[in-house]
Amino acid sequence: MRALLSRMLLLLGVIALIAAIPLLTGYSELRQARTSEAEGKVFQADAHYERAAHLLPWRPGSWEKVGIARFHTEDLPAAITFLEREQDRGTLSDQGWYLLGLSYWKSGDHAAAIAAWGGRLEESASFTRYYEYIAGYFREYGDVQVERSALERWIEAEGSDDAWGHYRLGQLLSISQPDRALREFLQAASLDPQYDPAVESMRTALNLALLETDDSRRLVIVGRGLGILQDWTLAAEAFRQAISLDRSNAEAWAWLGEAEGQLGLDGRAELDTAVSLEPGNPIVHSLRGLYWMRRDQPEQALQDYQRAAGLEPHNPAWRISIAEAHSLNGDLQAALQSYLDAIEIAPSQAIYWRLLADFCARYDMQVEEYGLPAAQAAIELSPEDPLVLDSLGWILVKLERYDEAQDALEHALSLDPELALPYLHLGLLALHMDDWETAREDFRQAQELDPDGPVGEQAKRLLDQYFP
Repeated sequence: MRALLSRMLLLLGVIALIAAIPLLTGYSELRQARTSEAEGKVFQADAHYERAAHLLPWRPGSWEKVGIARFHTEDLPAAITFLEREQDRGTLSDQGWYLLGLSYWKSGDHAAAIAAWGGRLEESASFTRYYEYIAGYFREYGDVQVERSALERWIEAEGSDDAWGHYRLGQLLSISQPDRALREFLQAASLDPQYDPAVESMRTALNLALLETDDSRRLVIVGRGLGILQDWTLAAEAFRQAISLDRSNAEAWAWLGEAEGQLGLDGRAELDTAVSLEPGNPIVHSLRGLYWMRRDQPEQALQDYQRAAGLEPHNPAWRISIAEAHSLNGDLQAALQSYLDAIEIAPSQAIYWRLLADFCARYDMQVEEYGLPAAQAAIELSPEDPLVLDSLGWILVKLERYDEAQDALEHALSLDPELALPYLHLGLLALHMDDWETAREDFRQAQELDPDGPVGEQAKRLLDQYFP
């Protein structure tokens, strides 16, 4: 009997030892995972954490550790799988919820990310930072009310030093609370000087809006300012609200047509309504002229531009619009005359001299007779304007005065290193001088600085042509 009992105890000991082996191995894997993690060995830590999770499946946080490791190795599907497994057990930490939402977000499933973060926002105060992501989601999907609410809560909680957050909130508040919007814009500029030009434009618009007593006209002013900032979605909303307050506001209709054109819609009906409401308004004719120009119908545009110039003969801007329509129509001599007409109206404004110089360079049109004197006149009026210096440099390239051209273009970049156009022209200058490496680098810089704009597109075409 005693021998039987001894054998049973021995068997139980063996069974216990066998059962303890996975447990001991699991804790060993966990220790090795932590050591690898501390040493920055991400992939080794990932492997140890996964083995520990299989050996210690009951331990809270086991699958989360694997999910976090997979997130850091950018294996998002696996990260989601393991983090969801921890979520199902009800033991996912705040960090795990954050990374689960971020894994959804990076995988393109923004709705799932918002659901994950939104649920935790109600339970954990530390999740206030995810209002930033929620605002971004609703900005993408066009729900400005929810975006604004999320952004306000983000700034209040953690984003007080977020310049972009203040800037975007300023945009969102511009329509309904222009005075508060102005404060947000100024705060953005104080945090990051890169917002200075945009904020200055919007400050002018908002100050004018605050002086306007007619609500419909006030909204048009705000909408125009938002258009300058290239936020045409919000601008369109401002114009729609202006129309709802006063359906006879022709400029609101015209600007709504322009906003819709900028957003890829038609806008013709709104522009025609504007002209029918106020045929003697040069603004509505000029905006309808832009509509025709976008559709490569310069003859139609010319009619509207000439009507605007007839209504406001001392405004040089309409002469420039007429010149652009003539250029698109192939009548370069008429275009040249229109540029000269604009200069005659405003001879002390450098921009019109510069535009004449650019026209001459673009079309190789009487470069020495009109282009060079125009560029020189612009320099005299505005010697530190980088765009004026660029125009002079490009004219000098056309005249094969390469050393002077390089000096002017490099001076332009010294004043504004983020300006793409001088890089494009320096690249073309380098081609003339058979300096292919410099040309390629300059074109690359131009493309990087203006990836979605006309200068960047032209630089890309040149790179494809000369450096396939």
